[in-house]
Amino acid sequence: MEKTPAACAMDWSIRLDKALRSSNPGKRTEAIEEVGARLEWWSQEPELMMAEYDMFGLVPGEDKLFANAILLRLADAFVSGDKHTKLCVVKILLSELKQRKMKSPNRKNKGILLGYKVENHLELLRRIKLCFNSGDEDIRALALVLFGCWSDFAKDNAEIRYLILSSVVSCHVLEVKASLFAAGCFCEISDDFACVLLEMLVNIVLSSEMPLAGRLAGVRSFAKLGRSSAVSSRAYEEGLKLVSGLADDTVPTMLISLSIIASRSALLISRQVDLLHSFLSQDKALPLQATSLRCLHIILSRRRFRFSPPMELMSSMFNMLDGELPPSMQCDALHILYEILMSKMLSFSPSEMHACFTKLLTVVEISMRSPFVSDRLFAMHVVADISGKFTRRRDMPYDGDDKTLASQAISFLVARITLLVNSVLKLNQPDMEMEKEIWSLLKITFFLLNECPDLGEFALHKLHLLINCLLNKDEVLSTGKEDLTGHVLIQCGRDHRRILSKFMVCVSKVIILCLKSMVKAGPLSNQVQNVVRLIIEDVCGCTYIDYYVHTVYYLLLQPHANCHYMLKEMEEEMKIQYCSSPKERSVLLTWLESNGSSALSIVGDIGEVGKTTTKEINLHHYIESLDEVCKILQASKELLFNRITPSGQHYFQMQFLSLRVNVIEIVLHAFKLLDTVSFQEDNIRNNRLKRSTVVQSAGHLHHAASLVQPLTQLSTRLMKLAQEYDLLATSFIDIDKRSAMIISAHALSCSALAFITGFSLFFANLDSLQQFPNLGLLKLQSNFHAMLIHDLVARLWHIDQETSKQLLLLLKTCFGQSKSCNVPQAKIGRLEYAYEVRSIIMICQSAVKGVVGIQNAAKRLHDGNDEIILQITKDGLGLQLDTVRNWLNISFRTPRYFFRVRPSVSCQLFAMNRDCGNGERISVLPECHLHLDLCLQLTDISPESRVRLTKLYCILQCKMSYQLPCQTTDSERKTQAVLPDQTDDNVLELNEKLVKYVNNYDRFGTNDKNHTFDGQIAESVVCFRLNGKGQGFSTCILDVSMFPLGSYKIKWHAGCMDIDGSYWSLNSLNSGPVVFTIQKSR
Repeated sequence: MEKTPAACAMDWSIRLDKALRSSNPGKRTEAIEEVGARLEWWSQEPELMMAEYDMFGLVPGEDKLFANAILLRLADAFVSGDKHTKLCVVKILLSELKQRKMKSPNRKNKGILLGYKVENHLELLRRIKLCFNSGDEDIRALALVLFGCWSDFAKDNAEIRYLILSSVVSCHVLEVKASLFAAGCFCEISDDFACVLLEMLVNIVLSSEMPLAGRLAGVRSFAKLGRSSAVSSRAYEEGLKLVSGLADDTVPTMLISLSIIASRSALLISRQVDLLHSFLSQDKALPLQATSLRCLHIILSRRRFRFSPPMELMSSMFNMLDGELPPSMQCDALHILYEILMSKMLSFSPSEMHACFTKLLTVVEISMRSPFVSDRLFAMHVVADISGKFTRRRDMPYDGDDKTLASQAISFLVARITLLVNSVLKLNQPDMEMEKEIWSLLKITFFLLNECPDLGEFALHKLHLLINCLLNKDEVLSTGKEDLTGHVLIQCGRDHRRILSKFMVCVSKVIILCLKSMVKAGPLSNQVQNVVRLIIEDVCGCTYIDYYVHTVYYLLLQPHANCHYMLKEMEEEMKIQYCSSPKERSVLLTWLESNGSSALSIVGDIGEVGKTTTKEINLHHYIESLDEVCKILQASKELLFNRITPSGQHYFQMQFLSLRVNVIEIVLHAFKLLDTVSFQEDNIRNNRLKRSTVVQSAGHLHHAASLVQPLTQLSTRLMKLAQEYDLLATSFIDIDKRSAMIISAHALSCSALAFITGFSLFFANLDSLQQFPNLGLLKLQSNFHAMLIHDLVARLWHIDQETSKQLLLLLKTCFGQSKSCNVPQAKIGRLEYAYEVRSIIMICQSAVKGVVGIQNAAKRLHDGNDEIILQITKDGLGLQLDTVRNWLNISFRTPRYFFRVRPSVSCQLFAMNRDCGNGERISVLPECHLHLDLCLQLTDISPESRVRLTKLYCILQCKMSYQLPCQTTDSERKTQAVLPDQTDDNVLELNEKLVKYVNNYDRFGTNDKNHTFDGQIAESVVCFRLNGKGQGFSTCILDVSMFPLGSYKIKWHAGCMDIDGSYWSLNSLNSGPVVFTIQKSR
């Protein structure tokens, strides 16, 4: 458990004192800088809770005592040290002030320099004041800066206020600047001080005796005058009066100050925009115009209030951009125009927007001459964003032509990309800057297609023309005469080959996005398939690009094109290149992995299992093939298990492979069970084949009845695996959305298999044939089958409501339950309508239709009608066989996250007795409650992920059945968690309870059911507030008063919420269960 600043405060204070007593100046400086970083860390920490005091053995108030001691030592160092030491002290406090003003996750805590925390603030101010009175100009300036840093507890001190205001009119410019800084800090807290300073600033700005540097400092101070609307309005009015009388060298600074004031008030924004607009006329100096543009850019891009800029300003921006402007002014003007168009997007009519967009394209053409790549890319982003958002308006449906704004933008982007690629190919050497611009433009095109998926076909045609143009261009450039000229062209051709190959791979991503957008709308048309086929032929027929590009295009695009006649030739070429070119193989695999299209080798093996014709009914083929796949998966899992590190670098890979192994093993077991049922082929008319079950006697019914229990067990395991996939998808905070969707697709497939496995013999009423029917078990199975329907409906509801409604009707007719079904949003996300999801939906539709048909046949069932029972049995088992075989034909993608090896974000739980504070053993007296101090600490989490988390939650559970044998208590206490092959049932149960608690807590703000006790089980849910190091402290009470003497495990599970309201489960890789003992007092 890492120590917090409060726990380290005493050590920090002692170390600082020793270093400041050293005769080595470098050591003193290093100690001051070190304590400055520690103060910044301390300022970010939340208020201490009693759990933190208890776990670190602190006395309440001890942290404040040592914080004051550190500040006093810094004050003494400032008073007695040289100017360099004084400067070091001022620097660290300025850094702390800056960090304190920045927005942080802990906004309620403003740092350790709050007035109520610094109890000896009068002594601090007294010492610095004495130094101020006895020092020179530089020392007085540094002391004034300190007063500003301590404004929170110095603002009410009359002597300090007078000292600062009197220094404002000093004859020393440095002292004036420092006093204005301190006065600005005071004005942010005290409005009465701001009113007094305002009167003085007006005189300073107009004073002819004050140097220019002092007047400019006074003008800048206008921006800090008060946070209330009254003081801001008064300061704005005074500044507005001064604008006309100021010299040209101070007007730009005043415009900036007035813009900052206006940005804080909804009443002043329009006035300031009009003022800035008046300085954009041609008769104004260029620096004034540049400042006005910069201020307008800041106001419009950072405004907190709704404000509609005037149309005159938009016309002025178009006029300015049509002329010659410096690059910086051109960029600001384009930013302003972008903000105006975005704000008026909904108010413009289509004709007005088309006219503006035509002007915008002209302006962007001019912006393409900018020498800065960032400016050119922003101009293209403006075109894409404006066109995309306007095209998505409901009154702007895409009609398939090229007249929409987005289609014009795509044409504009493709034309620009073509121009840049041709320019690169003409050069005799690579141009990295231009190549980066090309990749960025492709990303912008990708973004626009995400915004407007209806333009997929239009973009596909444009990209096809682009590929044709570039391939023909490269062919021309790569051919030439022999000799020296030919040698030069060949060398250039190698660069062209590298650049063009790299570019073609990037284009393939955009093409895939186009195809995905069209697939979501329905099957691809013949025209689109022909375009895809032509693209494959053009790319694969070009000999001037790398062979791995041929492979990439074929692998990605072939499923969308009708080009099976190329299959054999391409496969042979791929095998030759894959085996003979290690470099090309490495590049291919790297690209495939980075794009999530790579699959494990076992995926291909699984796909081959399902590729059997309908005539091959012998299940031994499936059993042998699946057995080989399981061996491959087991070998891969063992290989990863041997490389597991304490940080859990391969934890995701291990869990994903374990789940795949379990699914395949269950399917293999299902085939072995079905293999015990005899299937044969009977010839019928027209030489067609139809499967029929060989029925010899009633013994077959008894055999089918013996399959009910093992199939139910397989169904139970499959539903549990679906829940484990859900847990896996939410257990990695940094997982990408596509990987999470792929995992959810795996969960959906498990749920579908669980449904068909559980219902294959449900309607045959075979329970009566069992030797010892159990009524309690029958009721339990009935509830289980209802759970199967609920789980599948929850996953299908957002993607196939028709099938979901059929399932709900089945639920009502079979079990009498209501049609309503709550969808657990925290567990199930919206699935992307990708290939495997479509295939699973088709399987679900077929399975549900078949089950409903079997249900209808079962309605005709009467007692003793063995023929109908046998037919229902045959149909059910046949439906399951068909469903599993169809499932084997699905080529599931491997998540991209599988190829990202990094430490897994996990958590550790530290617990100790609150009453006795014994960290070695946790114990409690009989018939008493267990009071625990808890610390939940995150490990291996990046700062970016940590700041996104809002709260941590942990559920603790103890049951009487968790009691440990006496001889294994010590070993259990020392046991650390290991990586299991299967997720513990308790983890799934605890995670489900925690999700329900968190959702209820966030919805209503409170949750009274955070403690559960029924004599046999004690539960508690604890909420933690996160600090800067990823720690949270809290307390909990477990009612174990009814537990007998002995040692018990407390099982726990943790989760968190992020700023988007998403719940994430936390892996507990390095912490075992908490163990406590109920024992009598000695």
